[in-house]
Amino acid sequence: MVGGVAARVWGWVDVNRPVRQRARARRQTDGAGGQAARGWEHAVDRTVAGQAATPFSGAPDVPETGSTGTGGDKRTPRHAAPPHDWHDTADSVRLRLALLNRASEEIGTTLDLVRTAEELVAIAIPDFADTTWVLLQERVATHHEIPAPFKDGGARVRRLALGVSDKDPLPVEFWLSTLPIGETAVCPPASPFARCMAERRSLFFPVVPDELAGRTAEDFDRPDFYRAMAGRSLLLSPLMARGRVLGLLAFNRDPAERAEFCGRDVELADNLARRTALCIDNARLYNLEKSQALTLQSSLLPKRVQPPPGMEVAHRYVPGSDVAEVGGDWFDVIPLTGGRVALVVGDVMGHGMQAATVMGQLRTAVRTLARLELPVTELMAHLDALLPDMADGFLFATCIIAVHDPEARTCEIVRAGHVPPVIVHPDPSVKPRVEDVPANRPLGLGFVSDPFESWTLDLPEGSLLVLCTDGLVESKNRDIGDGLHLLLENLGDPEAGLEEICDTLTRTLVMEGDRDDLALLVARIGRAPSRSASWELPAESYAVREARHFVRQQAGSWGLPENTVDTAELLVSELATNAVRHAAGPGPIEIRLSYDERLTCEVADQVGAEPRPAALPDDLEESGRGLFLVSELSADWGSRRTSTGKVVWFALEGVGVAA
Repeated sequence: MVGGVAARVWGWVDVNRPVRQRARARRQTDGAGGQAARGWEHAVDRTVAGQAATPFSGAPDVPETGSTGTGGDKRTPRHAAPPHDWHDTADSVRLRLALLNRASEEIGTTLDLVRTAEELVAIAIPDFADTTWVLLQERVATHHEIPAPFKDGGARVRRLALGVSDKDPLPVEFWLSTLPIGETAVCPPASPFARCMAERRSLFFPVVPDELAGRTAEDFDRPDFYRAMAGRSLLLSPLMARGRVLGLLAFNRDPAERAEFCGRDVELADNLARRTALCIDNARLYNLEKSQALTLQSSLLPKRVQPPPGMEVAHRYVPGSDVAEVGGDWFDVIPLTGGRVALVVGDVMGHGMQAATVMGQLRTAVRTLARLELPVTELMAHLDALLPDMADGFLFATCIIAVHDPEARTCEIVRAGHVPPVIVHPDPSVKPRVEDVPANRPLGLGFVSDPFESWTLDLPEGSLLVLCTDGLVESKNRDIGDGLHLLLENLGDPEAGLEEICDTLTRTLVMEGDRDDLALLVARIGRAPSRSASWELPAESYAVREARHFVRQQAGSWGLPENTVDTAELLVSELATNAVRHAAGPGPIEIRLSYDERLTCEVADQVGAEPRPAALPDDLEESGRGLFLVSELSADWGSRRTSTGKVVWFALEGVGVAA
């Protein structure tokens, strides 16, 4: 029982029918009272007649039918009420208060637009209306944004929810086919739906005239919409929150079963609309902020990871909370020359937008500096110097960079205050281990200038390299030592799939509640390129001849076209000549040749000076002309410094096996 009125879910008991019966009896017995009631009925009849003569699609006005005019604008539905409102009974007041109380408790329990709309419908049906539906402006429903109003006053809306009482004479199937949930429609500017939103006020029709129903069905191109409106009572209330129109609520009654809508109902509908609109706007703002955060995070993290041939990579990013889904953790996989690859994981202090924006700048700096082929220790020193300029106030970050050389089977690692890497040997009998890489200092401290130290280790085929941030292994309830121990326990199978490993680690180690965001990167070391070769030659003049011979012989054995072999022979001759001419001593010259999708040749010497090609082909100076040929005839070329000197390389594309 609600306020003494019997009601059940999806059912209806007409609380106004006894009042109507008493009014009819009063009309028959009381002269004045009956006359007043009949006068109000005539006023409503005249109002309905005026509405019927007012086409909402813009056609010229038709003179009203009936006795006398109602006064005022015929296009405006009346909020007519009798001198003593028949709806203003003790039971109806209690029912309205009960509905408002339920609305305050049951609407807005989640931050989901559809769920909020469904909660409003559940309250309105059956106690307030026979049929109720919720319309939101389309961009509110799809993009969580408030659209600019149509210049002509129309609106594009989407139906979020629909409720039908089981006492409604029209079946549920009819309503679902006539007003499909999720449908998008354009409300013409003269339609009552568009007018309700444009004028920012409720409109109600005690009885919808046939002409209005017909024109509305025609406007929406739904013939069955005529049956849904003609002869029924309709009340429209705009959904407004924080001065913005989000959509509208539509309430529909069958006057044959209950009293048509009146002014008191408008007050209740407005209260329901205000409550619903505020909850919908809260959900909209939450989802807008969430989508912006996810967009920002996805734009800052790599969109696709493309490891070099012979390496598998899997990764995960888990935000620190379900509300703030952005943070300072990131990972990256950066292809380098000679088939090498840089694996990067970093963590900027803090959460939210500031940490995410600094993370994006730091990740961009890492990619830029890595493409310059700087030594990893020098790269980390540049990041340390750049970080203070990336944020207001004090901020530090940790980072680890591992550069893997597939031909040498080595991995050079430098970390700046970061979680150490974990190595899993391909032999199951060898336990996984935490590699003792020099910790160095975090980035951005500023007052420390010691050089960064790196660590080089051998990684056999099938090894796993696991890099992560502290969010995976450390929390308020678990120190980093226990977390690393648990990490090692879950890396016992070196042959497991990388995606399975990532799922296992995040499922087992990530703690619920107050946690930090985390980034995880797992790489499996594959086979070295099958078509690769290297030679070591003394820094003597005859080494140039030997280099040409080795390149021609090796490239020819791979079945490469003759023109490719000729070009490679010419260019390696130029690089070997430079290495011999500028040699700082008897140290050897190393030549490395590899072929996968393109042919790459590297010449390493013990001179640290960067090569510079001639500016113009007709330059009178002889120096630099060889590098000019390299830059013109190769698809790509470059140089990088090493701990013992430098490497100059070139690549030839479009290399196919000779027929």
